[in-house]
Amino acid sequence: MRSFYLLIFVVIGLIISSCTTSQQTTQLSPELPVEGASAHWVSADLLIWDPGVDAESYELRYIPDADISVQRFGSPSGKSLKLSENGFLTAYQADKFRHISDRPVFSVNGERSQYQEALRGQILAVAYDLNGIPVKATRVQTHGLIDDLYTYDGQLGPIYTDDGITLKIWAPTAQNVTLSIFDDSKNEIDTVDPEEYQSQNGVWVFEGSDEWDRNFYRINVTVFHPENNQINTFEVTDPYSVSLSTDSRYSQFVNLNDDDIKPTGWDQLKKELPQATDITLYEAHMRDFSIIDKSIPEEHHGTYMAFTHNGEKGSNLSDAMAHLKRLSESGLTHLHLLPINDIASIKEDKNERVDLIDPFNRICEIIGTNDQLAEDCENYGTTPIREVFESLSADDPTTLEIQRIYRSPEHSNKLADYDGFNWGYDPFHFNTPEGSFATNPEGVQRILETREMVQALDEIGLNIVVDVVYNHTHATGSSRFSVLDKVVPDYYHRLDPNSGDVETSTCCSNTAAEFNMMENLIIDSVLLWAKEYKIDSFRFDLMGHHPRYVMERLTEELAKLTLEEDGVDGENIYIYGEGWNFGEVADNRIFDQATQFMMGGTGIGNFNDRSRDGIRGGNYTNNRRDQGFTNGRYLFPNEDAGDLDEELAALLDQGDRIRVGMTGNLADYPYINRNGESVTGGNEMIGYAELPQESVNYIDKHDNETLWDNTQSKLPHELEMDERIRVHLLSQAMINFGQGVPFHQMGTDILRSKSMDRNSYDSGDWYNAVDFTLETSNWGIGLPPGWDNSDLWDGQREFLSNPNINIQKEHMELSHQLFREQLEIRYSSPLFRLPTGDQINQRVAFHNTGPDQIPGIIAMRYSDGVCAGNDLDPNLDGVLIIFNSSLDEQSIELNLSGMTLHPSQVNGSDEIVKESRIENGMVTVPGLTAAVFIKEQNGEQGEFVCNPIE
Repeated sequence: MRSFYLLIFVVIGLIISSCTTSQQTTQLSPELPVEGASAHWVSADLLIWDPGVDAESYELRYIPDADISVQRFGSPSGKSLKLSENGFLTAYQADKFRHISDRPVFSVNGERSQYQEALRGQILAVAYDLNGIPVKATRVQTHGLIDDLYTYDGQLGPIYTDDGITLKIWAPTAQNVTLSIFDDSKNEIDTVDPEEYQSQNGVWVFEGSDEWDRNFYRINVTVFHPENNQINTFEVTDPYSVSLSTDSRYSQFVNLNDDDIKPTGWDQLKKELPQATDITLYEAHMRDFSIIDKSIPEEHHGTYMAFTHNGEKGSNLSDAMAHLKRLSESGLTHLHLLPINDIASIKEDKNERVDLIDPFNRICEIIGTNDQLAEDCENYGTTPIREVFESLSADDPTTLEIQRIYRSPEHSNKLADYDGFNWGYDPFHFNTPEGSFATNPEGVQRILETREMVQALDEIGLNIVVDVVYNHTHATGSSRFSVLDKVVPDYYHRLDPNSGDVETSTCCSNTAAEFNMMENLIIDSVLLWAKEYKIDSFRFDLMGHHPRYVMERLTEELAKLTLEEDGVDGENIYIYGEGWNFGEVADNRIFDQATQFMMGGTGIGNFNDRSRDGIRGGNYTNNRRDQGFTNGRYLFPNEDAGDLDEELAALLDQGDRIRVGMTGNLADYPYINRNGESVTGGNEMIGYAELPQESVNYIDKHDNETLWDNTQSKLPHELEMDERIRVHLLSQAMINFGQGVPFHQMGTDILRSKSMDRNSYDSGDWYNAVDFTLETSNWGIGLPPGWDNSDLWDGQREFLSNPNINIQKEHMELSHQLFREQLEIRYSSPLFRLPTGDQINQRVAFHNTGPDQIPGIIAMRYSDGVCAGNDLDPNLDGVLIIFNSSLDEQSIELNLSGMTLHPSQVNGSDEIVKESRIENGMVTVPGLTAAVFIKEQNGEQGEFVCNPIE
C-alpha cells in the first residue's frame, strides 16, 4: 500500500511539473513565429506549400487589418479558407511554377470574393497538429493568384479622349486609391476619388476634364505591404508616367500627340530600317558623347540637344556629331545609347549637383567634408574641379588623389553620389525620358528634346538603339525610389521561394516577367518608345533573366507596327541583349530563359562573349594578363605567359572560337577544329545561333575595360606604340569583317581609354568623357576608383606609366581612319552580311585549320555565284580575308589566283597592308594585319566553288 501511495505522489508531481512547464512555455512564446513566405497561391483554387512538419490540417488565414496573430493555444485571428491535400497542377501550372512544382499541392476551398478580400490584406498559411495546435505558419506569395484573377491587357496611365482625360491604375490588392492633382508650384489643388473600381481586372479609373492637362499628379494607394506587415497609404507616382517633374517626384498629365512637343516634321519621319545583318552598332552614353564638346553651347553639354548640332538645317556641325557623321558615311547604321529612360541615381536639379566645371570648393558646400576634403577645398578653392584633376594627373598619371575624391572610402557622401554621371542601369520610371539629359528637367521639355535627338540622328543617316533595363528596379518597399512595389506590393518582383525576400542577383531588386502584368509592362513600354519616340532597336540588359516567350511575344507585337499605320517599321526593329545564364533563374530553373543557347531561331541577338574572349583574351585570370589571339598569345608572349606548349594549345582553341564567331556564331556550321575533328559550331559550346543576326559580335562595350585598356594589360611591356595600334585594329577587323552583327563601344575607333577602369558606371565624367578633338584619350589620368579596381592597382601603375604607351593625336586620327575603312569594306559587298544560316554554310569557308595550321593565321573565304545557287554581288566572285596576328610577315599557300587587294586598302591610310600580295598561289600578309582580297566577277567561277570545310 505504501508503494501505491508513493506512485500516486510521483504521478501527481509529474502532472504538476508538466503543467508548470507548459505554462512557462506559453508565457515565453505565446505566438507561433511566422517563418518566411514559402506558401505560393498559384491560382484561385491551388496552393503550393511544403510545411516541413507533420500536420493534420491546413488553412489560409487572412485579415484586412494586417494584425493576424497565430496563438499556440487558441484560434488564430482573421478569416479562414480551408486547404485540402488533394490539389493537382495542370501541365501549364507545373511549368509556370517548375521550381516548386515538386512540393505538395493543396486545394483552396472558397469563393472568388473571398480570394479578392484576402488579397487586400495580410495572408498566412497555417498548419495544425492532431490536437488543432498550430505548428507552422508562413506568409503567402500571391503572384499566381493575381494573374488568375486580375490580368489586364488594356491601356494604363493617362489616356486622352475627346471627352477629357482618363487615368487608369492597376492596383488589385489596394484597399483604396485616390488621386491628388497639383499645379506647377506643386500646390495640391484637388483630391479625386475613383470613378469606378473594376473588380474584374483590378483597375481604378479616374475621370477628369481637359483642365487636368499639364497638371502634375500623384496617386495615394492604401495597401498592405509585407515590409512592415501594416496597411500603408503610399503617395506615389504613376508607374505608367509619360512625363515627370524634376527629380521624378510628381507625374504629369501630357498628351504625347501635342504639337508643341514634336519637332517640325516629326509626324513625317518614317524610317525604313535595314535587315538585321546589315546593322553595325556603336554604343554611346549621353554624357560621354558631348560633356566636354567645346564646339556646342555649355547648356547642351551631356544633353539630348548635343545631337542637334549635326550640320543640317542650318545648324552648326559639332566635333562630336562630325565624328558620328563620318562613321555614318562609312557605313555605320545604329547609335546605341545607354539607358535614357528616367533613372534614380542622378540628381536632376543642378542646384544639388556637383560637376567638373564647378569650383572645387563646391564639393564641400554640397556634400559636406571630412578632414581631407576640407583641406582640399581650402587648397584648391575656386579652381574648377577639372583643372585640379588635370594638374594632379599631369604630375602623376597614376595618382590616387582623383579616385579618392570621387569615391573616398572614409567619406559617406562621395563626389560620385552628387555628380551628373551614371550609366543609368537603375530604372525609376520606364516610360519617361531621363530629365538630367534635358536642358530643363521639369515637365515636357525632355519629351521634345528626346524626339529632336532622334530626328537629328536620322538626318545624318543613323538609326537609334536604346538600352532598356526591365530586369530590375532601383528599389522596393517604402523607398522614395520605389514605384511598382508601392502600387502592388510583392507582385512585380521575383521573390525567394522560401524566404519571400526580393531576389537581387542582377544587382538590385529583380523583376519577374514570368508574371503577366510585368510581361505586359515590358511590352507596353517598348511599344511606347517605338511609336512615340521612333526608336529603331532595343538592347535588353541581362536579358537572360527574362523568359524566352516574353521576348518572342515582344517581337511579334513590334512586327504589327507598320510605316503606313504607325509610322514605324516594326518588323525590322532589332532586339538584342545580354543572354547571360546566372542567378536564381539559371539553367532554366524557373522558365525557359532568353539566354544564348535558348534563343536560336528567334532572330533576337545575344552578345557573343566566346569570340570576344578568343580575340582579346580572358578577363578574370592571371591578373587580367591572359593574352588573346590578336595580342600575343604564344606568338609574342608577355612577361606572365605560361608554358609555350600550353600557350599554343590555347591559341589554337581561341582560333576556333573566332572562326565560329565570324560565321555569325552558327551552331550548325561545319568546320575542322584544332584537333583535326569534323565538328559543328555548337559541339564545343561555342556556337549558339541559327541565324547570323542572333550573334552580336563585340570586343568591348561599357562593361570591363575598353579594348585599348584591356589590350595594354596583355601586351609585352616593350612592344612599341605602332605595333600596339596594329593589334587594336586587327582585333576590330575580326568584328567588322565577319558575319553577324558588329558592335563597338564609342571611341574604340580613336583608342579610347578610361585609365584602365574596369567598371566605370559611377566613375564620373573625368574617367568616361570622350574627346572628339582627339587632344586627349584619357590614358594615364590617375588610377581608377578603388572600389572595383584596387586589386589591380599594382599592375595598372606599371601599364599606365609605361613610356612605350604614349597616345598622340596622330595615332587616334590614323585609328579612326582605318576603322572607317574597315566599315567601308564591310559595306562594299553583301557577302560580308549574309542573312541566313544556309547562305553562310554554303558560302563561308576557312583555310589553315586543324592541328597542322600555321599559328596566328585565320584565312576566311566568302564565295558567290554557283556555290549558293544565286549571285549576291554582281561585281565579285568572292572575297579572301587573311588575319595575321604574328609580329612578322607570314605566308600561306592557297593556290588562288586572279585576286587583288581591296580598293579601300589599296587607296587607304595603312601603308603596311599594301605589302600584302598573292604570288604563284602563295598569299603573303604583313604582321598584325587583316588583308582583304577580292576576285572580280569575270563570268567564271574559278576557285570560288562550294567547299565549306577545308
